[in-house]
Amino acid sequence: MRDFLILAIILGATPLCFIRPYFGILMWTWVAYFNPHRFAWGAAYNFPVALLIGGATLAGVPFSKSLNRRIFTGPVILLLVLWGWFGITYIHASLDPILSTHILASRAELIRVSKILLMTFMVILLVTSREKLRYLFLVTAFSIGFFAIKGTIFIGRTGGEFRVYGPRDSFIEDNNALGMAINMSIPLFYFLARDEQNRWVRYFLRFALFCAIPAVLLTYSRGALLGLVVVLGMLALRSKQKIVAGFLMVVCAWAVLAFAPGKWMARMGTFFHGNLDSSAALRLDAWRFSWDLAKNYPITGGGFKTFTPELFQHFSPQLGFAGPHSIYFQTLGDHGFVGLALFLLLLGTSFYSLLLVRRQARFLPSARWLIPYSLMLEVGLLAFMISGAFLELANFDLFYQFIASTALLRILYRQEVRRARLAEAQAVPEIPSAELVEA
Repeated sequence: MRDFLILAIILGATPLCFIRPYFGILMWTWVAYFNPHRFAWGAAYNFPVALLIGGATLAGVPFSKSLNRRIFTGPVILLLVLWGWFGITYIHASLDPILSTHILASRAELIRVSKILLMTFMVILLVTSREKLRYLFLVTAFSIGFFAIKGTIFIGRTGGEFRVYGPRDSFIEDNNALGMAINMSIPLFYFLARDEQNRWVRYFLRFALFCAIPAVLLTYSRGALLGLVVVLGMLALRSKQKIVAGFLMVVCAWAVLAFAPGKWMARMGTFFHGNLDSSAALRLDAWRFSWDLAKNYPITGGGFKTFTPELFQHFSPQLGFAGPHSIYFQTLGDHGFVGLALFLLLLGTSFYSLLLVRRQARFLPSARWLIPYSLMLEVGLLAFMISGAFLELANFDLFYQFIASTALLRILYRQEVRRARLAEAQAVPEIPSAELVEA
């Protein structure tokens, strides 16, 4: 029955994705984060849901009458350059005998990331208004908020003795990945709830915000814990009631220390006392391997999926094998110092763009709605940078959506400026011709 329902939703929505490509973007977002097919056990589980929804959306874009035309902001240009660099590093790896041992995995990853980036650019093209951007954020918040609530229910049933995980065979299945995704969504819950008119939507967002904290904590992810502290701290600073927010943070910290399960305290205790367990030691080995590889291939790195036992043995035989466990070292190893520089420049440009939009929107009343959105994305990107320092998700869908949304704020601000100038021009009264003659 569950398989039938999921397939009916997907197959029924596919024609609508072609007719209304913006609807396809919402469906793609829902599929990417909620992973509805992973809740089935039969035919729907491995059904090519993303391919069907994405293909129908792309096919409908040329016929869409509502598109953003001037999309080339700083983040968009850098995203295009980074995408091109991914192709260059893949070609280099395919031509090098040492690196070509992992070329099949590298090709598969390049194809997967290219699909994500292609849909990211469709988001920039098709989200043409404030309302469309709001719905995009709401679909994202509802999709990830579901797992925050589900995780909290799981914690209540198990007493927090087991880790919280995401849906099977998805981007956020791993506990660390789920923790980062929820951290990035906490500012969505907070800022969207502040201005939401529908009370039931507002209640869901507030409940998801409440559930997000225990859900992140009980992923047992140390990187997610650091990200949570930074996110809550930033939201407290952005709050109008900073003293109350600070007091609530102290209460939360006390509650964690008083009621956290023993297993959680033991895991976090080694982290805060500077002791390295086997997982942390392997992480350091992986970072050292990334550095060793980048010294040999400083420009291009090793291409996607370069963290393999064979390459560890070749470049760093004295180290234990592990995955990159860091978006920064992952990018350095896969794409060299040039790729890492582009990645950091993309982040830096996005933060600057958000700051610029916020400063400019203050002087235009019709554009002030952009300010909370810019703050929301700023905190979300910061969560990605902090939690991602211990996680190999440099090409996470949600990160690219936040970059696309940053570019959209700039594009929508320009629209508000044009509307304001047009309204101002229409408001100027025309001087009658008779008066002109008398003058």
